[in-house]
Amino acid sequence: MSEQRYTQGMARPEIDIGMRGRERKPVGERTTLVTGGAGFIGGHLVRALLDTGRRVVVLDVRGFIPEARFAIGDQAGEIPLEPASIGDQARVLDVFRTHRPDEVVHAGMILDPAYLATNRSTAFQVNIGGVINLVEAMIAFGVPRLVNFSSIGVLPRVVARPIDANHPILLADAGPGTDFYGSTKAAAEVMLFAYHQALGLDFRTIRPSAVYGLGMNQYVGPIKAMVENAVRGEPAHFEFGGAHPRAYTHVQDIAGLVLAMLDAPDDADRIFYGSAGGPLVTTSEVAQIVRELVPGADVEIGEELSEAEKPVVALRGELSIENARAQLGWEPRYASIREGIAQYLDQYRAFVAAQA
Repeated sequence: MSEQRYTQGMARPEIDIGMRGRERKPVGERTTLVTGGAGFIGGHLVRALLDTGRRVVVLDVRGFIPEARFAIGDQAGEIPLEPASIGDQARVLDVFRTHRPDEVVHAGMILDPAYLATNRSTAFQVNIGGVINLVEAMIAFGVPRLVNFSSIGVLPRVVARPIDANHPILLADAGPGTDFYGSTKAAAEVMLFAYHQALGLDFRTIRPSAVYGLGMNQYVGPIKAMVENAVRGEPAHFEFGGAHPRAYTHVQDIAGLVLAMLDAPDDADRIFYGSAGGPLVTTSEVAQIVRELVPGADVEIGEELSEAEKPVVALRGELSIENARAQLGWEPRYASIREGIAQYLDQYRAFVAAQA
């Protein structure tokens, strides 16, 4: 009898929430809600969405950072910006009720690994609970598609090359290599599969890698200081890290991939890497490119890895973007790191001039 109850309890519930097979509006008639849209990637993404004719609504805990406002341009002041945390279910529902989005891009998260390690309940509430709040609001208001920002931080050490979307995120002796950040992002990915399988929620997950460009944060190594100090005529000297390899990805390529994922065919994969593809690039190579593009730039870095970097290198590997190419027809515009840095330099010069 107990075995029968267990079997019945494990059966998938028959729940019809009307999510399967919903027709989607033409692109130019859609309202896209972007969580975390006031930050680095958000600003470039909002610009790309506006360029398609969409109406954009931003949900964020802060206003637009200056670089995001610059990337968006004159329309920045016209975009509804809802001050809210995705961890607050009532506020999330209020935003959906007010703006009735047709699709959601979820880029809102807590990224700082040190903060997450010391504020673990907040890590759970925002990075995992925030995703649940969003998808429940989508179900309540009949929103058919989500693009979820995850991270290469969900990966453990590399066991297969190149790393594709089927690379394991859990090994018998290891999990995500970025502690609470990678683990919360992996948990959110798994929960989205549960909503898809049981309730028909249509989602796609992007795992960006080493995103750079105007407005970038400091978590992608010294590239920000190298580029921006070179423009300002200031030195950028680093004792360690030259040999650190990364799969750098230009922020505008991330925005382009998100657009492709929003219109992905129903039978496309659920996970895509946000990467330029190809071999990894070391920080020393970045430094050399900056020196070549900005004659006289005082950029120096020691080749040796710091103690903190050494274990991280085991998590790095070439990322496959073949499913994005084959299924979405997407191709990175800045496959060349040199061309990407040149664009970053030009846009940062324009930003500095505008601020002055």
